[in-house]
Amino acid sequence: MATSKADCWSGQGLDTSNLDVAFVIDTTGSMRDDIDAVRDSLFEIVDTITRRTEDLAIRFGLVSYRDHPPQDKSYVTKVYDFTFDIKKIHKQISRLKPSEGGDIPEAVADGIYDARTKLSWSDSSYKVLVLMGDAPPHGREYNNLTDDYFPDGCPMGHDPKEEMQALKGMFGSTVFVFVCGCNPLVEDSFRSIAESVDDGRYYSLHEADLIPRAILQILEDVGDLIEADRRVLAHYESHDGSFSLPEAASELDLELRDLKTSLSRLLELGHIPRWPRGRPLSPSQMGLIVQLGKVPDALLAGRPFKYRLKVRNPSSAVIGIRLVVSLITDEGVSEVTNEPHEIGPRADQYLDLELVPMTEVEGKATLRVEVFYGSTSIASGAHKVRLYLQQG
Repeated sequence: MATSKADCWSGQGLDTSNLDVAFVIDTTGSMRDDIDAVRDSLFEIVDTITRRTEDLAIRFGLVSYRDHPPQDKSYVTKVYDFTFDIKKIHKQISRLKPSEGGDIPEAVADGIYDARTKLSWSDSSYKVLVLMGDAPPHGREYNNLTDDYFPDGCPMGHDPKEEMQALKGMFGSTVFVFVCGCNPLVEDSFRSIAESVDDGRYYSLHEADLIPRAILQILEDVGDLIEADRRVLAHYESHDGSFSLPEAASELDLELRDLKTSLSRLLELGHIPRWPRGRPLSPSQMGLIVQLGKVPDALLAGRPFKYRLKVRNPSSAVIGIRLVVSLITDEGVSEVTNEPHEIGPRADQYLDLELVPMTEVEGKATLRVEVFYGSTSIASGAHKVRLYLQQG
């Protein structure tokens, strides 16, 4: 259940990075020490991350899972939705009371499914899912145990890899998957779940005291990525969305692949409106030549006069130019025209225009003509004229 930016981040601007962190935790009896380790270190982890990454707003959510009846009659999953209140999520973790299940495999698929569909992930946030468990999922694909009450897989039809892939499909490069195996028994199955999605990571954590350090490292890595995205966003904005990707990667000290992934995230998060355009070629690189037209010595206010502009475009691309004509008198400056024109490829093109000077001032004046390619002036001229008013 994804929510919009307006729903979840009201009052927070684009300069604030938002992070949703979901723990999906096995709460059967053998996980007691691991759950306690997460609980005891949570405040310190949050303090460390928020100090390292300025203006980072973190929401935590939790899905605890056990097993399907008759193997476990307490519950299959419990969902605690995202909250900014770290004390609340700490209390929820503290209340997890691991219980003994029946067979060895657990409802891993159901935990991931509920995290994907029942947590209120924000479209405008970075997203982290941390799966922690010490027992494999049900099904022959994930274990070769004789003690599996559901050897054909989850009785609800969920599959752990498919659920991870679906989460990635919903949120693309803004979601990060981390899988922590807390028992050698899950090494193969949990690693395969992590590696079923791009950039999914597996951690082998067979001692409870390793878990807080791993979670801290996970969030620090995401914090570093957020900082890199901020630098890319600043580069994008300072170049008005037009720049060479290889040059930008070099300037930002990023691999080209990482720059492209960052831009994809910024698009998905709504921080940039479009993929960056390549830096336009300069007029000299394109061989663009402009020949300004002639302006009559005398102009009659309110009456059009003909003006011809010649543009040579030897390139193979259609180019856009802008013609700006201004009238300068003792009373100030007035715009005669400001309009775009397209010039075809490999063409000597004439633009035949009718310009109308509008003024109530007679006497000497200057008509200024300027042609722009992008923001670059490629031709300009100032013509001395005499203005006359029509007799009424």
